[in-house]
Amino acid sequence: MRPRVDSPAGPGSRHRAYDLPVPGTRTRLSPRAWALPLLVLATAGVLAGCTSGASAAEQSGSIAYVANLANRADPGATVAIVDTATGTSLPHVTTGTLPSALAASPDGSRVLVTDEGQDKVTMLDTSSRSAIASANVGLEPDAVAVAPNGKLALVANLGDNTVTPITLPSLHPGTPIPVGVQPTAIAIAPNGSVALVTNFGDNTVTPISLPALHAGAPIPAGSQPAAVAVTPDSQTALVADFQTSAVTPIALSSLTPSPAIAVDGNATGIAIQARTQTAYVSGGNALTPIDLATMQAGAPLEVGAGATAVALANRGGVAWVCTDNGTVLPINVATGHKGKAVKVGGQPSAIVIPPAARS
Repeated sequence: MRPRVDSPAGPGSRHRAYDLPVPGTRTRLSPRAWALPLLVLATAGVLAGCTSGASAAEQSGSIAYVANLANRADPGATVAIVDTATGTSLPHVTTGTLPSALAASPDGSRVLVTDEGQDKVTMLDTSSRSAIASANVGLEPDAVAVAPNGKLALVANLGDNTVTPITLPSLHPGTPIPVGVQPTAIAIAPNGSVALVTNFGDNTVTPISLPALHAGAPIPAGSQPAAVAVTPDSQTALVADFQTSAVTPIALSSLTPSPAIAVDGNATGIAIQARTQTAYVSGGNALTPIDLATMQAGAPLEVGAGATAVALANRGGVAWVCTDNGTVLPINVATGHKGKAVKVGGQPSAIVIPPAARS
């Protein structure tokens, strides 16, 4: 469990006691930045979604991008790159400060990074593995998702309770859409009809109709919803409720929640394996499988460290889990066997494995 360190402003403000200023940037409190063990001062949890909140299904690619949000003394400014086929770390890419979330374009050619410390989104080219453009968005962007047609990205702005639509590939921001309090994760249904935004501060999910970009009435979720994914058939959204260590299913046909599913530890991220119809939920020191046909949780797979995010590789056969000790760890989801952890540094806050780019 990742306890919250409350600020003088009161419980729920998610002040990070180890935040230190960086010249020319704003040091802020991300719900993705958990208190480190030596700073455990309370029992309520802070969140974090690690797959950007997007519907993280297995991909054909093998290169993982990992956002290094921060460490004790130096808020991060890089995205680590890992070759999941060989288990090796590749040169990092410098983006803006406090990179918090990631999303890939459907063709695998681009990765978008939210840079919370500078209120912007950076676009990476996956062929050159370099930053090629950026755009200003709202205050403290904490999540990003890309529509299935690749023409739209949605950015959840934690600090001003909005979602910024961005036209792709021009990276042109549109008019912000008001949502709930402290939006921290966002996912777009595979059929492109709706986006779901988790509002950490008021325990709700805001649906946004697409392409109209109209925000609907908030949907009740569990306490501190921190991540969201949508099933491959676009019928159900799964919401990771951090504080209650549960996942709340939401029927997208009626936008109504179903009874929560208990998972192992404070839920931080969700990835879905379409082939076996299984969702994998990171949280605590484990990865909990959920059978999408029965909505029943299975036996947790041990991670051995705080699991802060998850993405699937090898066509869903291997989960790559961000951990709170600065690594990403491969786990065979069929056997639970753990591979060799890859050091990425910082405090990894999100991971995405784009599909192999098509030429």
